[in-house]
Amino acid sequence: MKFRSFAAVTAALVLLPFTASAALAAPPSNDTAAGATTVGALPTTLSQDTTQATTDAVDTALNELCGAPATNASVWFRYTDVTGNGFLADMSASNYTGGFFVTAGDPKDGNLVACGPNQVGVRGEPGTTYYVAAFSDSATMGGKLSVAFEALPPAPTASLTVNPKGVAYKDGTARISGTYSCTNADGYSSDIEGQLTQTVGRTKINGYFFASPLECDGSTHTWEAYVFSDNGLFAGGKAANFSLAFACGLVDCTVADASGKIQLSRNGK
Repeated sequence: MKFRSFAAVTAALVLLPFTASAALAAPPSNDTAAGATTVGALPTTLSQDTTQATTDAVDTALNELCGAPATNASVWFRYTDVTGNGFLADMSASNYTGGFFVTAGDPKDGNLVACGPNQVGVRGEPGTTYYVAAFSDSATMGGKLSVAFEALPPAPTASLTVNPKGVAYKDGTARISGTYSCTNADGYSSDIEGQLTQTVGRTKINGYFFASPLECDGSTHTWEAYVFSDNGLFAGGKAANFSLAFACGLVDCTVADASGKIQLSRNGK
C-alpha cells in the first residue's frame, strides 16, 4: 500500500482554567520511544487511551519506508526477545484502525525491521530489543488502543522430492511430479516452482513450472506440474530439474531444494 505524507495537526486552544487544559493536553508517558512501555512475558495484552498521543519526526521518517496513510496518535512499546523466537503484535481489538512500526534498537537510528496495518510479526537474533509503535492510520486521533503481544509460531518447515522419471508429450510439454510436506505455513502463500532443461541436438530447451497452493499440515502430499518451453519441444531422454518448495508463514519462509537429473519417457512409455 502506498502512503502519502501526513500534515501536522494544529491543536485548538480552548478557554479553560490552566490546570484543566494542561491535564487535558498531557500526552501519555509512552508518546515517544524514550518512554516506551516495557512488554514483559508473552502473551500479554496492553490497553490504553491514546486520544492525547501525538506524532513526530521519528514517525514521519519511519513512514517514508512504510507508506501508511497517517501516523496519528502513536505510542511506543519496548520488548527484548531473549530467545529469538519472535513475537506478534495485533491491534485489531482497538476501536480505531491503525498500524505498527518495529525497529531493532533506538527508532531514531532508523533500523526498521517490520511495519504494516493491524498486525505485525518479527523474528530475529536472540537478545534483540525491539521498539514497537502503534498508531492510527486515519484522521482519527487515537481512542481505545488494545495491543495483544504473542509469541510467533515456530518457523515454517518444508521437504521436497522429485520423481526421477517424468513424461514428455507429443506437443512438446513435459510433466514432472514428486512429494512434499510443510508445516507452520500458509498454503496459499507457499508453492513449488522451478525450471526443467534438456539438451536436444545443439539446443538447450528451457521450461518453467509452478504448483500452488500447498497443504501445509505436516503430512506428505503428492504434486505434479506441466512444463512448457518457449524455445523448443521436450522429448524423451535425460533432463535436469531445478526444483524448490517455498513454505511461508507470517514473517518468514523456508526453502527446500530437490534439484537433480530426471529421465523423460516419450508419451508416457
